Amino acid sequence: MHPQSAHLLSGKIKVLDGFRGLAVFLLCCYHFLHFFSFAFASVDLFFVLSGFLITGKLVEALGSKNYFRNFYINRILRIVPLCFTVLLIFFVLIPVLLPSFVSASFKELLQQQVYYWTFTANIQDALQGWPLNITLIHFWSLACEMQFYLVWPFVIYFFYKKKGSLVIILVVFSLLSILFRVYANDYWHLRFAYRHVLLPSRLDSFCAGALLYLAFSGDKITPYKKAFGFIIAFVPCIVLLIMAVIKAPWHFGVEFVSKYGYTLNVIFWFALVAFALTPGSNFCERLLSGRVMTSLGKYSYGIYVFHLPVYIIIAKKNLFNTGPEDKTLLLAVVAFAVSCVCGFASFHLLEKHFLKLKPVK
Repeated sequence: MHPQSAHLLSGKIKVLDGFRGLAVFLLCCYHFLHFFSFAFASVDLFFVLSGFLITGKLVEALGSKNYFRNFYINRILRIVPLCFTVLLIFFVLIPVLLPSFVSASFKELLQQQVYYWTFTANIQDALQGWPLNITLIHFWSLACEMQFYLVWPFVIYFFYKKKGSLVIILVVFSLLSILFRVYANDYWHLRFAYRHVLLPSRLDSFCAGALLYLAFSGDKITPYKKAFGFIIAFVPCIVLLIMAVIKAPWHFGVEFVSKYGYTLNVIFWFALVAFALTPGSNFCERLLSGRVMTSLGKYSYGIYVFHLPVYIIIAKKNLFNTGPEDKTLLLAVVAFAVSCVCGFASFHLLEKHFLKLKPVK
């Protein structure tokens, strides 16, 4: 086993926190600035990291007395307190204390709130399309994560000891994910969003992370460092070529990208994370292990949850932009700064106290 793999549960691999920071920064850029439309791919990075870390935690917990119980308690304590706090604010406190803020679209969101409380917002988006009120639109990914958590402990429990079988399963799941994005709408009446939000559509990202953990824990990535470097340089070239051919931006709203583009996103992030994890100092590792990126990673969950509501509230006040739909750099900077403050506050006032309740192994 790779010497660093033993540190997965204690969070000692700084570069992974750095990747979380990179992912949340890119996602904020995507929502705050028009010319960052390609940064939707940062969600794939989140899912690759989740597949890597969750697989690692589950593997290292195999054989423990309360394998399933501890895992689910840990995941609930990590995700639910902050998520439900935000839902409480928007679905209970605001309608009661600030009724003037409740628009027609917000009333529709209130009627659909059961999907947010039950982590099924992504299913609602796939069946009915994106909500008119986008304040909590990004919560689809939390639903996707929670659904992944429901399934993955069983996959690792039953197949990890037969590593050859597990690798085959991960590859098959990845291929089925691509086929689901391409053909699912031929059999079910789904909205275009299904390719972006449903777990089967994004399973290749999680599987890539799991495969990376298996390779990393077995110290099998070091010999391929140059290959990873080649992939990191080659994939953006392919993306640019595809954009030139289809004459469209790299965005999930483009049909070709929604069918096949996620696969290229996953390959790129897989290679970049693998490259940063290989021994030997490199620019990627130094940048992502620095204090700025690791701090963003530490508070990334809170930043992610708050960033879009913060942006929308500031934009509606029209303090920094000339028109209601105009996205300016100043607005983006202020919204990002406020989101970081909210992330910092949520971690220290709420999240870390629930994390202390995690079961002792």
